[in-house]
Amino acid sequence: MRAPIAMAVVSLAVAGCYNPINHVTANRYAQTCQDAQASGRLEVAEEACRRALINVRIGHLGPEAESQELYNFGKVKRRLRKFTEAEELYRESLKIQETLSPVDELKIGRRLAELAIVMHEQSKFKEAWPLLSRLMPIASRYSGQERFVVKKVFEVYGAEYRKL
Repeated sequence: MRAPIAMAVVSLAVAGCYNPINHVTANRYAQTCQDAQASGRLEVAEEACRRALINVRIGHLGPEAESQELYNFGKVKRRLRKFTEAEELYRESLKIQETLSPVDELKIGRRLAELAIVMHEQSKFKEAWPLLSRLMPIASRYSGQERFVVKKVFEVYGAEYRKL
């Protein structure tokens, strides 16, 4: 009788802990998502990103991994033009990212920029203003393609705000 009780206690204790099997599986799905995006197979990427996120969550792989998979999933949804879904994923990723220590302003800025992009696609210009206000102080810290994207976000919104 003691053995089943002991096994139940151990099972409950392990259930809430990091699971290396889910870590490997999440990484495999994340790589499949990335590869599928690169080859333009967005429906495959969407499913792989969804599965990567599920494995991060059920494997208790931590908030940083969850934020990253939410962000990756959001990028696929944006490319699929599923802007409402992308916005939700980016918001959730941003919310988690803001709780992590130490604060990584560049990661936060990436999420703000992606959110601004999907909000623009939904004509939510006024609602995006707080995001742009937060992105502006860190915009100069980006380089290369990221700097180009951030610059383009500000240009596009600048044109929209001049119309208001």
